[in-house]
Amino acid sequence: MNDELMPEPEPSGALVPPPRHPPTAIATAAPLPPSRPTRAITPREGFFRDLVQTTLNTLDEVGDSIARAIGLR
Repeated sequence: MNDELMPEPEPSGALVPPPRHPPTAIATAAPLPPSRPTRAITPREGFFRDLVQTTLNTLDEVGDSIARAIGLR
């Protein structure tokens, strides 16, 4: 680089980033929001069994269609 094109450094220039100040929090006197009622969420009986069975049936159908497409069945 050409030294003539370089700007002169400031006498008090520092090579560190400026300090970061955390944002100021503003508090208000507001009441807490009402709590939502809790409810028990239970999966219906056999949900996971049905999910696995449906997934396996779908994969079996995909496998059968691939086998038919390439002439294995």
